[in-house]
Amino acid sequence: MIGDTALNIKKLFYTTAAIVLATVTLASPTSAASETSLHPFTDVGERYDEAVGFFYILELINGKSPTKFGTGESLTRGDAAVILANTLFLDTDNAKDAGFKDLNTRVRGAVNALAEVGIVSGVTKDEFQPAAPLSRGAMAKFLTTAFELDEFQQTTPFSDVGGVFKPYIEALYGAEITSGKTPTTYGTYANITRGEYANLLYKTIETTTDWFYYPEATNVKVVSPTSTVITLSEPAFEGYSATEIAEFFDFIVILEDKTEIPVKPSSYKLSADRTLLTIEHQSLTGKSGQFLVDDYITIIKSAFNFKQ
Repeated sequence: MIGDTALNIKKLFYTTAAIVLATVTLASPTSAASETSLHPFTDVGERYDEAVGFFYILELINGKSPTKFGTGESLTRGDAAVILANTLFLDTDNAKDAGFKDLNTRVRGAVNALAEVGIVSGVTKDEFQPAAPLSRGAMAKFLTTAFELDEFQQTTPFSDVGGVFKPYIEALYGAEITSGKTPTTYGTYANITRGEYANLLYKTIETTTDWFYYPEATNVKVVSPTSTVITLSEPAFEGYSATEIAEFFDFIVILEDKTEIPVKPSSYKLSADRTLLTIEHQSLTGKSGQFLVDDYITIIKSAFNFKQ
């Protein structure tokens, strides 16, 4: 994934995954807009309900109206750019101008940010054509580039795959994110619908972010003025370093007078069994209060007293 956005995405989605997935499970599978749906849209069927609900509750998508998502409508290039840039946590306010002359204020920041990191390009040098519908082939390029899916590339059974979009479609197929419009056609130049885009983006995230792994904290102990140990609910996933595991938490000290001090760890270390995360931080000498570890689902506290 582009830059450091992979971890940012994981942190956001994991903070809400338990709540969202629990709600999805409880939602009626036969009612697109039941009382337990995560969105207010009446035109979202069972096939798209989970993806649309997930992105809606994370405030990454909006409907065409308060009650209509426009599930079967073609997705514009501009809307696709806004959704993807938001999902990737790109800096849409300070992105370099990509040189497109046809961008309105709503999509300009997103398109510029995506172009800056090489995810999108224009239809011409000067035009992005934000109001034009996005093709399924262009969508494949968006997702493959954004989530670095090239390694999944695999020959497809689709007879309509070729040209510039071929490697991107092969990557989505190899990653099992898409199976095509039919067993033998992908629909490369067909317009992608808003519902399809939500499903494919949701599936891409699910495929690339170790969806069900989230390191929860079960205990915290301040063992010295400069060292604190966090106990994890299960061994840290082998794919993450100690630094990456620590990024899933916020650390805060609350002193006796209620002053809050953000903790800025200087180093991180995992135990051999990967169940204990030790962080080194600024000295708490001469202070007393509570050390808080926030894993975005629960807050674990530990009292400390290092007053002389």
